[in-house]
Amino acid sequence: MENIRLRKATSKDRAIVADFDYSLDKDEHIKLHRIEKITKAISNEECFLILIDKQEVGFVIFDYRFFDQGRIELIIIDEKYRRKGVGGKTFDIIREQSKSDKVFTSTNNSTTQMQRALTKANFTFAGKLYGLDEGGPEVFYYKNI
Repeated sequence: MENIRLRKATSKDRAIVADFDYSLDKDEHIKLHRIEKITKAISNEECFLILIDKQEVGFVIFDYRFFDQGRIELIIIDEKYRRKGVGGKTFDIIREQSKSDKVFTSTNNSTTQMQRALTKANFTFAGKLYGLDEGGPEVFYYKNI
């Protein structure tokens, strides 16, 4: 997967981004009002489409609101492109373009697939935070630039 790149999402991409999220978990998409989060991230220029050549395969929301450090708030990759290095390459691109010393991200304790991807991409475990989600603690990771 050599031709992976990020492109800043625009308002014209809103439906594409929302479809990736909705197709992953429609109940969570609705319950968490993700369309509002996606719309806000696009308008704040914090949402990026993940492309292989010219094909959209997912998106990532990235900002600097976590103690002024880079933070991957949300990354969604189409199921047929998972376990093929797309996530790892996306992490690398974000790290290379980050304006901060570290990049943080988190996932629910039950999301073992994401935890494995972060470990494989050499992110370091930073700790767990209880009380954010009914599904268990949130697990935080970081990577130095």
